Amino acid sequence: MWEISQETVVAAAHQLRFAPGEGERLHGHNWRIKAIVRANELDPCGWVMDFGVLGTLLRNLVEPYEHVFLNEIPPFDDLNPTAENVARVVADRLAERIDDARVRVARVEVWENDTCAATFFRLAAVSG
Repeated sequence: MWEISQETVVAAAHQLRFAPGEGERLHGHNWRIKAIVRANELDPCGWVMDFGVLGTLLRNLVEPYEHVFLNEIPPFDDLNPTAENVARVVADRLAERIDDARVRVARVEVWENDTCAATFFRLAAVSG
């Protein structure tokens, strides 16, 4: 089994719901978002997938989050914009664009800063 990853950074603000204290205040992060894609076999080029394609897909998916207040845009207008929820939303939306019989989004990590991260794991395995 092979995995590749690609990262991007998004500057966005959020305000956590149901979180007394600092998290409840409007604040921002330079969110580092890392997508990990897995395959049981390589394609004819010897790749899981092209790093450039993965990077472009990830960047295009998160671009609407750049320099916005997450609480004001779907799905975070209804869903608490925690790092955990951002990771799940990005993983699910990226999987809609990538997953097939050979390649699958395995997980997405969302880092709020250098020491705090949340990871969403997609459990179903690729065939092979």
